[in-house]
Amino acid sequence: MTLMNGNGLSRFLLSILLATGLISAPLQAQQTNADASFVAPTVPRVAAPSTDTVIEKPAPYDITGIVAQAFKMKKPLRIISPTAPAKEGDGKENVSWDPDKPGKPKGIILFGIQW
Repeated sequence: MTLMNGNGLSRFLLSILLATGLISAPLQAQQTNADASFVAPTVPRVAAPSTDTVIEKPAPYDITGIVAQAFKMKKPLRIISPTAPAKEGDGKENVSWDPDKPGKPKGIILFGIQW
């Protein structure tokens, strides 16, 4: 018996497809039934705290000086520029004044902490 003729080959392939289908059909039915009975556990949802009611406390200290001001600015070279806009400040807040002689500067504040 040869399977090379057209009629025998098609019957052979048809029988293989049917056998494969018959074997895999019960496996697919078992898989869907197992999935159908599975129920995923639920996790209770916790409401997120509202951001409207958050009140930030002011820091107990204040960092001042030329270095701190340079880190806060977008263009830190404006600190030393005489043509800088007035909104950048006039620099008097970074000057240490002599308490004995009013109006006379004593030095500059590079880095300072006030509490």
